[in-house]
Amino acid sequence: MSHDAVLTRSNAATQASARLAALAHFDGPLEAFWPLYLQAVAQALTARRVLLLTSAVGRPWQARAQWPAQGADAPGDADWTLLLVEQVKDGLPHAQCNEADELALVMMAPSDPGTPVFAVVALDVDTREWEEDGLCAWAALAAPIPALFGVQSQSRAQALAAQKALQTAAAPAPGSAVTADSVAPAHSEADVQTRAERLHDILRLSIALSQESRFMPLAMALCNELALRFDCTRVSLGWVDGHYVRLVAVSHVENFDAKSSASRALEAAMEEALEQDRVLLYPAPKDVGQVLRAHQAYADALAVPYLSTVPLTRGETVDAVLCLEGQSASLSESQLWELRLMGESVSRWLVTLHAQDRWFGARWWHALAQQARTFLQPKHSALKLAGVTAVVLLCVLFMLPWAYRVDASLAIRSQDLLFMPAPFDGYLRKVHVNVGDQVASGDILVELDTRDLSLEAAMAEAELARHARESEKAMAAQQLADMQIAAARQQQSAARLDMIRYQLGNAQVRAPYAGVVIEGDLKKNLGAPVRKGDLLLKLAQTTQSYVELEIDQIHIHEVRVGSQGEFALVGRPQERYGITLTRIDPAATHRDGRTFYLARAQVAGGLKPDWRPGMGGTAKLEAGDRSLIWVLTHRTVRFLREFFWL
Repeated sequence: MSHDAVLTRSNAATQASARLAALAHFDGPLEAFWPLYLQAVAQALTARRVLLLTSAVGRPWQARAQWPAQGADAPGDADWTLLLVEQVKDGLPHAQCNEADELALVMMAPSDPGTPVFAVVALDVDTREWEEDGLCAWAALAAPIPALFGVQSQSRAQALAAQKALQTAAAPAPGSAVTADSVAPAHSEADVQTRAERLHDILRLSIALSQESRFMPLAMALCNELALRFDCTRVSLGWVDGHYVRLVAVSHVENFDAKSSASRALEAAMEEALEQDRVLLYPAPKDVGQVLRAHQAYADALAVPYLSTVPLTRGETVDAVLCLEGQSASLSESQLWELRLMGESVSRWLVTLHAQDRWFGARWWHALAQQARTFLQPKHSALKLAGVTAVVLLCVLFMLPWAYRVDASLAIRSQDLLFMPAPFDGYLRKVHVNVGDQVASGDILVELDTRDLSLEAAMAEAELARHARESEKAMAAQQLADMQIAAARQQQSAARLDMIRYQLGNAQVRAPYAGVVIEGDLKKNLGAPVRKGDLLLKLAQTTQSYVELEIDQIHIHEVRVGSQGEFALVGRPQERYGITLTRIDPAATHRDGRTFYLARAQVAGGLKPDWRPGMGGTAKLEAGDRSLIWVLTHRTVRFLREFFWL
């Protein structure tokens, strides 16, 4: 937007504010006042729509007028308006943005107790020109205008009634004097007119002061205007900071020594008014109990005859303190009324500019303190509970130490594993064991068929006897060559017979030591041929078993020899046993697309008798303490880092 357009819009808003102030002297009826008032508010704020709502005790809010008169309801206007009215506290103006980032304002027109309440709601205010605090400060000046119009209307009605009464009264006798009572209504009308004009002047002055955009120029302008208006030698403004008051501006003085004795004495007088939360006049009026030690000390030190100290309030909060020094007399009741009204009208704008002019650290701290005060107020209990729960949960997640444990697959292995092959070619005759059977040393495990071997043994014995007789016959005939041939054949038959007898002796496969059969389900193969060397059974020794773990390469750097942990076998998760790592293989093993390291562990208390080699389970090895949030998210974080190469 161009500079000329901005300047034109600013001038239009200023002219609308001036027309709004002039409505305090509007001499038309109430029905004509409200449309003009709503129009002036809409033009000053560049609002899309302005509503006038009214309500009595125990009655709902009802729309009485709007600008523009034929304006149509936008979606959500009714709900948004009711929500704004509900947010009003102590009759103070309230500004708020909705979900669509549309700024709206609600202000209550002052009214007497027991009379209908009027609320003016401006929707969709121009956010390029207004923000919430500035809007509330402007509303504090515009809200009293209907009350001023009511005072003017009432005074005109009283004057008209008095005039009619005078016209209908009997005329006085010739030569008689006019009494004071006969002119009292005229004086009353003049007083009311004067009071209304003073209100109008105060409002115009407040609107002019609200055009300032920085805190110190506004404070100086306020002090200078008050000094000129109330004929004071000096007007000082002190800003409330906790329980203390800091002097920030003095009329007609740009620079002053804040650490001088005079400044400190003046601050003490302001703090005296702050502590008593009331207007203090020095010298004190008769029959008025006030503590004026600091005022007297300041007056004696600087030879000030009269002091008037007025706290500037915003609702129930005192934001600043004004101190007026005069030479002729203390402020009258009417002047104090004007001063309080003017102070209340500009105090919100003073607070807004004071907050804006501070450095960003102070603004952040003030916003944090404001949020804390809002949070501690007794409302929105569910949201507060949810917020506290979330904060506590975050603290627990980030600060609570949690034992981190590495998962690993576990299996029970045998130290001695015996492969039992077939001793010779033959056929399975009997199988005495099944996989998993516990056997003792010498127990028959498998029997091979020996019928063919028995026939071969008989034939070998017959051949051996025949070759022996042939050898003897050749010896008797002194046929040396035939004797040697027969003797060699005899030896060959004897060796063959020994082999057959050996095979017959090994036809029963026996367990060489106590153990458990871990492989070899042969009962389904009875009668099947086997060749020499074929694996029949695997026998594992149970007296020398150990625990073997498969630790993934991702977690291998988290554990070391001596790490503690516990494991549970498959099917028995409720039974857990402690283990200690005793060895980690230096080389990795690749199997089924996995890369892991084999490790051995010692079981606390030794292995149980009912544990068998090959049993599997899951082990968890201690890897130190981590924060709970790390334990819950480290896998996801590792995946994201690997995926995005972070």
